[in-house]
Amino acid sequence: MEVHHHPDLQHKKKNFKEYFLEFLMIFLAVTMGFIAESVREHFSETKTAHEYLESYRNDLLANQQRFKQYEERFTRLVPVYDSIVTILYRKKENEELPLFARLFVLGQSNSIITINTSTYQQMISSGSMRYLHNQSLKDSIAKYNDKLNDLINYNDRIVNTEDNNFEEMGKLVDVHDLFNTQRIREGNYEYQPEMEPFALNGEQRKYLISYFKIFQVQALSNGIMLQQLAVVNRTLLRIVDRELNQ
Repeated sequence: MEVHHHPDLQHKKKNFKEYFLEFLMIFLAVTMGFIAESVREHFSETKTAHEYLESYRNDLLANQQRFKQYEERFTRLVPVYDSIVTILYRKKENEELPLFARLFVLGQSNSIITINTSTYQQMISSGSMRYLHNQSLKDSIAKYNDKLNDLINYNDRIVNTEDNNFEEMGKLVDVHDLFNTQRIREGNYEYQPEMEPFALNGEQRKYLISYFKIFQVQALSNGIMLQQLAVVNRTLLRIVDRELNQ
């Protein structure tokens, strides 16, 4: 007759050292996991910050060229508006009608200023600015963006004022040949536009002088703001280059 021996289910009681060693092993494993994850996140954030800075640097370089183009455009327009205002003030608009008509066409080329801020907007919307640990760099980027917004908002207000007054101005100036589509299709952007003679009273003359003075102030102010932005842009570009080369 077989005898079945049951296993001894009573385990030997562990002592304190064994419990402590098990706890220590688990603690070290969890800690090393946290450290490994932190290191991985650090490298990931560093890579992301570098990629954003590279893209932002490209935006700065593109904006440098754009600032130069805008500044040149507004610089050319300042004497145009000055000549128009002078002709009107001296009541020479009919004596110098062909010249006035050419200046008038040039003077209507007001500009909507557009600046590329796509990378900055992505950094803000995604919360990626936190990846930049250089506080001085972040402050410089924010100040630069504020100056960009000041320029764009100022210019938009002026352009809206000009647009709102264009209808009234059109009652005083013959604009039928303004931006002649046929000649522009032919590539002739410097054509001599046709214009009927003026018949202005004192109040109408003052209105037109004021209208073109707004254009002149816009061109002067934009030129100054663009010069300042170009300086800030170059300074910020140097800061970004130092950060990328670290």
